[in-house]
Amino acid sequence: MMNKRFAGLTLAAVMMMAPFATQAVAQQGPPPPPPSGYGPAYGWDAPPREFQEIQRQGFHDGIYGAQKDFENHRRPTPNNRDEYRRPPVSPRDRYAYRMGFERGYRIGWDHIMNRGGGYGFYGR
Repeated sequence: MMNKRFAGLTLAAVMMMAPFATQAVAQQGPPPPPPSGYGPAYGWDAPPREFQEIQRQGFHDGIYGAQKDFENHRRPTPNNRDEYRRPPVSPRDRYAYRMGFERGYRIGWDHIMNRGGGYGFYGR
């Protein structure tokens, strides 16, 4: 008689806990992938969709260059940056890199002056 009562209480306890267990499993899932490197970015620092890989590289380097110029109290011009004057790409890709760099630099500087205060970049 005691075993039947214990089995009945155990079964009741398991049935009462079942909704909580399924709810916890349903809420778990993989986290979204973080932005990294020159891959997809989310937010103000996202390069335009029409940019090719070289342009995206220049775009991200331009944002970083704006941050460095701000930190070093330089005038806001891409010409301050060695990577703009001597792009780290092949000669045939220089124009595309510089175009992306200029756009990223402008957006980076705008972010610093109007919203970001010079903080919240990539932490480089």
